[in-house]
Amino acid sequence: MVYLESMHVDAQVERRRELERKLHKDMEELEVLEESLAKTNILTNKIESMLSSFDLRLGRLETSILPIHRSTQKLTMFHDHIKAALDQVQTVIDYYDMGSTEEAFIAKGPQESDMKPFLKSVESLKEALVYLQRTKYKASERAINSLKYTLTKALGLLNNVFRKWLTAASPPIDIGNYLDKDIPHIPDEPFRNLLALSLELQTSSIGDLSFPPVYLKIYEEVRSNYLVKSLQGLASATRESELKSAQAKTAYERGTSPMVAYTKALLKMMQAERGLTNKMLPKTNAPTSFQATITPAVDIFVEIGESICSRVKKQVARREYRDVFMLIDVGEGLIRGMREYDGVMAYAGAKGLEISDLSSNGKSITIQCLAQLYEDTKSDNSKGSSLSLDGTVHELTSTALNTLRRLVEYHSAVDKLIADGANPMGATAFSTIAQDVLTALTVNLDQKAKTYKKPTLAAIFLLNNYHYMVKHVRASGLAELVGNEEVGRLEKASQKGRQGYRDSWTSVIEAINDKGQGVAPGAKTLTKAQKHIVKDQFKNFNTEFEEVTRTQKTYSVPDADLRVAIIKDVKAILCPFYKQFYEKHATLDFSKNPEKYVKYTPQTLEAAIEKLFEPGQ
Repeated sequence: MVYLESMHVDAQVERRRELERKLHKDMEELEVLEESLAKTNILTNKIESMLSSFDLRLGRLETSILPIHRSTQKLTMFHDHIKAALDQVQTVIDYYDMGSTEEAFIAKGPQESDMKPFLKSVESLKEALVYLQRTKYKASERAINSLKYTLTKALGLLNNVFRKWLTAASPPIDIGNYLDKDIPHIPDEPFRNLLALSLELQTSSIGDLSFPPVYLKIYEEVRSNYLVKSLQGLASATRESELKSAQAKTAYERGTSPMVAYTKALLKMMQAERGLTNKMLPKTNAPTSFQATITPAVDIFVEIGESICSRVKKQVARREYRDVFMLIDVGEGLIRGMREYDGVMAYAGAKGLEISDLSSNGKSITIQCLAQLYEDTKSDNSKGSSLSLDGTVHELTSTALNTLRRLVEYHSAVDKLIADGANPMGATAFSTIAQDVLTALTVNLDQKAKTYKKPTLAAIFLLNNYHYMVKHVRASGLAELVGNEEVGRLEKASQKGRQGYRDSWTSVIEAINDKGQGVAPGAKTLTKAQKHIVKDQFKNFNTEFEEVTRTQKTYSVPDADLRVAIIKDVKAILCPFYKQFYEKHATLDFSKNPEKYVKYTPQTLEAAIEKLFEPGQ
């Protein structure tokens, strides 16, 4: 126990000694720091003294130098002013001489391969002219006149280059090859050159010198010529087609008029030209220049179109409708094109209105044709000599049906015309017009038939005409447009005419009808009276049959199907009666010369009927 306590005391003593050693060492280091601080304070005081002395001396130096500095600044400013004045004087001198010094260079003209030197010279001339006119020196008048002369000459040469470049970049094309693809544009490099030159020439005035925009007139002239020549082929083809149409009597086939392609080509080229004009010319000048550019081409187009309208209008007045279909075809293409290129039409101004007026004129003539077709069909009062002596199809019927049949192909275009407000006879669609014409035609035919003195001929007339109507209505697509009810009405009228013709054979049948007064069935011998009755029956039959056939030799049934049907009807109502009569009486002893009365066997009678309405019979 005592031993442990002794060890603890020794440890404490040793720890205390260690702490005393560390404290002694720290005190030594503190003394060194205090000594260093004292030295630093001494140095700081010396530096402050030096800085104060330097600041005092610097203030004295500034006081001495400041007047000299200010004098130097004034001298520098005076020097700059003098230099600027000398430079300005030199500039003025250069401006005074520029007209004469640049004239020789300008006279050589621009080098098309490198326009920069020439354009730089032109800009220098402009700058000189503006400066001298603004400063208004009294001695400047001669220099100004020289500058004006040289500058005018320079711009004239640039206009010539613009014309040359634009002409080279505007070779006429055969537009017919580009109706379904893009029209060739001016290539990029020539376009960039033209655009740069156009920008240079857009300055309309320099100082008090005003330059007419000659390059605009050049643009209009060159591009107008390009449009006219590019469209010339179609224009010539349309004129030639127009001349042939006036002389020919053939029916028009849809889409064959060069005017259809001509219309599309013109509008397409107008659209392309509008794009070029807006890129190359200033916005303020572009609309006017565009309208001037397209004027010759539009004038030719409108003149040809009006010529077509005028000719078709005269034809309609003469009840000739063959070229109305061409006008509808052209008009439909024009309306479609005007809608597709409505922006171009509006941008064209007065020329766009002229094209629109042409379209309106074509619409008007088309509607006039439809209305006149109805009125002609309704009001045709031709009688007597105008009716055929053979009862064939009347010209009015063939004209009306052929016109309606052709119009079926264009019924959608006619419907559009009516939808646009052109409303002939109060119609709502082409189908209404067709129904009205067919109704008017049947009424008119019935009236004409009444003028025939012979009922049989009247029946043949109605039968021919009604059959013609039904056949063409069904074959042309009119049936789908006018509806089953209208077709049924026509078929009933045709059947009525057919029945009217059957009635013409009643007298022939009545000739062999003994009405119970003839020979009794199975009789072998005849009384004198009975013989006389049989003779009269054969004789009357022969007379009536030959009279009917003789009369009907002058009648015509041009439709082969109708002729077959009529002969079939005649045989159906006549041959059974005659066969029965023949078999009953031909073998009886009613005459010593039976061949005198029995002219026809059932077979020869049928053969004779087969020859009805044959040409030359």
